[in-house]
Amino acid sequence: MTLLTVEASGAPTLAVVGGDGQVWLYRPEAASGSWSSLGSPFPDPKIAGSIVTSTTRQGTNTQHTLLLYNASQMWVRQGVDSDGTWFAIPSDPKLFVSQLASVTAGAEPQQHIFASVSAGGHSELTCKVAVRENSVWTWIDPGGGPLKHGAGLSATSIRDSSGRLQACVVVETESSGTEFSMLIGSGHDWRWVDLGLPPVPGRLDAALVADKGPDPQPGDEPTVVLSIDSNIWTRSLGGDWTDRGSMPRYGIPTAAFEVDATAGRRPLWIAGVSWGDDLRTFGLDDAGVRWEDHGAPGSVATVVGAYTDTRNDEMIGRVVVVDEYGDLWDTLIEGNSIQGLVGGPSGWSYHGQPTAAVTSVAGVGVITVVGGDPQPTWAFVVGSDGHLWARTADAAGWAWVDHGAPTGTSIKTGTAPIAVDPAHGPIVHVLADDGRLWVRSRSGHEWGWSDRGTPPGRLIFTVVGAAPLVTAAERLLVAAVVVTDDGHLWISVADGDSFHWNDLGTPTPTERITAGIGVEAVTSATVDIAAVGSPGGGVWTLRWTPGGTPQWTARGRPGDALIQAVVGTMHDPANASGCLVALIGNDKWLWATATTGPGQTWSRWDRPPWDSDVPSTTLLSGKGAVFLDNLPCSVVIDDRGRVHAVTPKLS
Repeated sequence: MTLLTVEASGAPTLAVVGGDGQVWLYRPEAASGSWSSLGSPFPDPKIAGSIVTSTTRQGTNTQHTLLLYNASQMWVRQGVDSDGTWFAIPSDPKLFVSQLASVTAGAEPQQHIFASVSAGGHSELTCKVAVRENSVWTWIDPGGGPLKHGAGLSATSIRDSSGRLQACVVVETESSGTEFSMLIGSGHDWRWVDLGLPPVPGRLDAALVADKGPDPQPGDEPTVVLSIDSNIWTRSLGGDWTDRGSMPRYGIPTAAFEVDATAGRRPLWIAGVSWGDDLRTFGLDDAGVRWEDHGAPGSVATVVGAYTDTRNDEMIGRVVVVDEYGDLWDTLIEGNSIQGLVGGPSGWSYHGQPTAAVTSVAGVGVITVVGGDPQPTWAFVVGSDGHLWARTADAAGWAWVDHGAPTGTSIKTGTAPIAVDPAHGPIVHVLADDGRLWVRSRSGHEWGWSDRGTPPGRLIFTVVGAAPLVTAAERLLVAAVVVTDDGHLWISVADGDSFHWNDLGTPTPTERITAGIGVEAVTSATVDIAAVGSPGGGVWTLRWTPGGTPQWTARGRPGDALIQAVVGTMHDPANASGCLVALIGNDKWLWATATTGPGQTWSRWDRPPWDSDVPSTTLLSGKGAVFLDNLPCSVVIDDRGRVHAVTPKLS
């Protein structure tokens, strides 16, 4: 993340690199459309990159230079017009470029590049400066001690008392005394200044020098910004450290900008990213300190599903989601078997949309088969064209596959895929706009559609779920459960190419089913079905075995909380003969109950720890489940479009 001035008003604009590899500009004061894209130069958008900028001014003309880089390549772009182009430039993969600055070399400003360099193949890092001389970039060693690994560089341009334009960069060093220093100079002339530390212990989050903009004032000293345990400290070269308070929700500042440095005033604008992946800014002026929350350019709209990746003898949870633009993403989550609370997503991988003209409008589900690299995986979505699409991982890598739709129909919704025989791949049940239940499955290498129709004389309201079963005669069956327009549960049981519908009825003569929660096979020949009834508004579960009598159990609801959203069902690690049912109450908490326990026994699953001090966090929707360290896990979305993975607390 970096800051620049684009508008004539001088208002600061942020430039950030999204997880999709695109560069985004954020203008807080824009009349409409605060976020805009400058495209992406990355051949593979899943490779992370960082961005820095430099601004030079000649008369009334302002020129922005953007430098985008990762561990192996750099790209440069002149200007921030939407039709601009990114150009690749040669780079040494041992260089970790962190900032641009402009200085004078004669009459005109000249750009300098600061980098931390691993010299001669050694692990020790030193600071180097690149200057363009006779059309060739020359790297200069300004001296100084070794740098700490992982320490970022931050630079700006200043003018000395004579008006000469110089560059300065703040670094974290390995020296035993002062841990921060500033390098100031231009060309081949450089000096080091010790900065010391604020008078508090704690973990360093970030060290920055505030950007003074394209035309710094003569004699105006640079302002240094530190974050220690999310607490902001500032100082000038000749001043002392000043405590500016904490960034909300454990954020880390990544860029700082001096909005106006005239008349001895130093209004600052600091930007950072919270642990919830939101953009936050910090204003410091005569009115005091104030933090603002600006969200993010792409919020998560729906959870497609979650699965356990067991490659390399490790068990890692993966969550697949669709953002507000219809793009597919996945991320890793890691369990904590001691605390029982799961941390946030750790890095996002971008899968894009099915085609340039088709977006993902609804998630269907995810399924995986243990083994292989990548592990064979299918993430099914409904496309904006009404087709069933799958993002598929196999030996050839990831690819989008168009599964189409039954002739003359458009797919509306679907339920999570199941695997009766892993060698044959997944089976997906969907509801088309003709009101019929359709199945997408594979025989050998050929995919095809099967029509399951509708229950006799009824219309299908929604598909609850599906599960594989095994009969006493070792025949494989596929059971799919739906809710019809009269509030009954029906189950379609497929035996080879034949199938039949069974009416499972309603919990009581006056209670109707209004929403499905999920279906789980709890034994080889038994399923548990969870649904919401009306007018009672509580959860009901039904245990069913082919040829047996449906057994309804009232589960009620958690305390006085009404049900806001259903999350799903998942296997119960505490009792293999039952499953867990998860939902979100109107109290905005995640609740779960077990189908093997007594009715109306609910437990609350807490929010992630970094949200525990934010009562306003609102859970809206979610989906279960994946297992992390043998813990059941539900994936939920809050009202800010952020993803949380939550497991039950352990005693």
